[in-house]
Amino acid sequence: MKVIKKINNNVALCLDNNGHELVAFGNGIGFPKTPYELTDLSKVTRTFYGVDRSWIPMLETVDEEIFQACIQIVDYARQELGTGLAPNVVFTLADHISFAIERMRKGIEIKMPLYYDLAHLYEKEVAVGDYARKLIRTKLREYLPESETYAIALHLINAEEEPVESSSYDSEKVISQVTNIIEDCCGFQIAKEDFNYSRFVTHMQYLLKRKNRNVSVSSGNRQMFSEMKENFPQIYQCVEDIAKYFEDSLQWELSEEEKLYLMLHINRLCAREDCNH
Repeated sequence: MKVIKKINNNVALCLDNNGHELVAFGNGIGFPKTPYELTDLSKVTRTFYGVDRSWIPMLETVDEEIFQACIQIVDYARQELGTGLAPNVVFTLADHISFAIERMRKGIEIKMPLYYDLAHLYEKEVAVGDYARKLIRTKLREYLPESETYAIALHLINAEEEPVESSSYDSEKVISQVTNIIEDCCGFQIAKEDFNYSRFVTHMQYLLKRKNRNVSVSSGNRQMFSEMKENFPQIYQCVEDIAKYFEDSLQWELSEEEKLYLMLHINRLCAREDCNH
């Protein structure tokens, strides 16, 4: 196996003997000068194929303990769900959990709905979400609220490899149009190759999947919605433009909860782009 790029001392981008790219974990494999041939494959503890390169930089910002916990969660999910999961799921889940822990450490708790419909439609995924929350508490010594059980379940639902559901729209076209709206409203060009944009696209996929399955989102976050609306008027207007696009093109009216989460994601994306709003 050829190590072609160091990510950190214990993670590297590699090529296997068939020329297929993979992310490999192993003690010290990123330490030697690259590129080089790794002959002792016993050093490799885990490999990931088919990972979108835009998610690789997050390995430099997310604590390795969080990533290792997510590997355990995804392994458990594959066993319990009996289905394939997208290659990026460990990375997207690690990013989400890292952000959730960061919020809790700052005393910021978003009161998410308990998704009772979700519990009935996806009982196994919700059970895995509950397992994940307990694992995070015991392994990472971090407490996440019950709502994270359902947030984690949504990650797994979105990552499940299944036949494309019939819909009257092209999801990629919808996401592209929403991206254009954000760029027009906020006055900056989004770096499409950046993993921050990949994170936003993941949220959009959740949103569209909920529409396809008629899973609505509603909770008691009215105060936070009002505060975001007041503190970030430009981003609020951007979300209103997106909501109008959904209503006109998809005949779908966004709830305040869904608008709130769009505002949070756009604000985070905008902040990472160092733009003013």
